[in-house]
Amino acid sequence: MNAVVRPAFACPFLVVQMPNCEALNRELRALFLDREARGSEFTEEYPVPTLKVNTFESVFTVFNWPEPCVQHLKQFCFAQLGQALRQVNGTVDLSPLKIFNHAWFHITRAGGYMGSHNHPMASWSGVYCVDAGGQDPDNPDSGTLRFHDPRNSINMYMDAGNNTWVEPWAPGVLTFPAKAGQLVIFPSFLMHDVAPFTGTGERIVVAFNAWIKNVEAEKHAAGAAHP
Repeated sequence: MNAVVRPAFACPFLVVQMPNCEALNRELRALFLDREARGSEFTEEYPVPTLKVNTFESVFTVFNWPEPCVQHLKQFCFAQLGQALRQVNGTVDLSPLKIFNHAWFHITRAGGYMGSHNHPMASWSGVYCVDAGGQDPDNPDSGTLRFHDPRNSINMYMDAGNNTWVEPWAPGVLTFPAKAGQLVIFPSFLMHDVAPFTGTGERIVVAFNAWIKNVEAEKHAAGAAHP
């Protein structure tokens, strides 16, 4: 009999690079810097209680804005989210599903960072990098998006039997350096942070939360409840 070691409790990530994104990113950058300059009009009135240093956080309605560059990004993000749903849920037909969302942008300048947090009341979240803000040769972790191992007690006891585990079992931090045009989609429960940014420009990203309803199932349930 041959024993089989299998992975379990895995966390799905979707990472994709938008092709030919330079013009779109220039439009998004100009729009966001303009909205930041207009102050309280586009500043989130009730920001989430996550530690943010030297970071501007916009209102959470960005994907509702009519500008073509915003709608192009929204369509791209939701198309990629659909790919994740198909693979993880083992389904092809997404037509009964409706995506609800909050979306906002962050502008981070030198010395800025974000503390560890997750995104309650959502199933999926995503971060799209508009501008990496310039590289710091002395700090390769500048502005890096970092995800923490959700297995809280994995380091409870370390010895020669478990301190050299390889992927996908190895503990640690999963990192995504800022890269213009890169979209990272992940389960909303995962704790993550942004490492201190030490670039020369502005680190600009769009983030979103998504919660998804099966509208056909809800209609059927409502009809059954009210014959």
